[in-house]
Amino acid sequence: MQIVFSNGQTVDLILQSTPVASVYQKTYKHLQHIPVPFRDWDNPFYFDNQTHSDLVEKLILYASKVGVQINKESCLAQDQNYFNSLHRIYEKNYNGHTTWLDFHEHIHACEKHLRTNSKFMTIDYREMMGMLEVPIDPVWLVNRTTKICAGDVFIQWSELGKSPYTYWKHNEPDDQHRMQELAKPWLRLIPKIQIALEDQDCLNDVDTTEFNAWWKNHSQEWCRHWNISDWTVKDIFGVVVLGRTQHVEEITTLLKNNQTPVRVLL
Repeated sequence: MQIVFSNGQTVDLILQSTPVASVYQKTYKHLQHIPVPFRDWDNPFYFDNQTHSDLVEKLILYASKVGVQINKESCLAQDQNYFNSLHRIYEKNYNGHTTWLDFHEHIHACEKHLRTNSKFMTIDYREMMGMLEVPIDPVWLVNRTTKICAGDVFIQWSELGKSPYTYWKHNEPDDQHRMQELAKPWLRLIPKIQIALEDQDCLNDVDTTEFNAWWKNHSQEWCRHWNISDWTVKDIFGVVVLGRTQHVEEITTLLKNNQTPVRVLL
């Protein structure tokens, strides 16, 4: 596979010979004809120049496009309960339109601003994914890892909802029905890939001990609801590596110079 950037430069991605990589090869047979709807915030270096106040202003802008009024003071105060209420507005009103996705992604941007910004470039077709989403085959997730190396091309959990860890971390209601509604396992394979520009341990800054103490009282019923046998921290944070690129420095330079992906070719 190749990524074509806005200046015409290309970089190669070498996919593994695995069942899940084969699924993505078939997917990109269709998507190679569609321009990548790359957003500024798909570039990890975008956040290096954004203050929390900047991101809140952009959340206000994108919220206005879907008719949502934002309490600026609550956002600036990093009020997680307020962010939870915004997530619920998105959850209940998302209609497949890109403006709702922009709104939702800026809620996440405001939440994550004070955390370490991982250097992953994202290629996400968003509302253009259409019928290319497929249900997860558990076999595809067997080789999940929480250790990512620079150059890895990988996929990770991306559902309309929260992971059990985020549900707990965000202090969502301690209510089993609500948790079953909002917290989800990995259900879908979607045309969204990420490329690591640095090494990363996905379990860095994860409160494993405290979460596990809470989770042991909730996991059994939740797993029964989703018809899975177990769902551990590794299941929550693990990624599936599809392949690699040898062009990390090249991609980094392109992104820093605001050259962005425009197509992914087979």
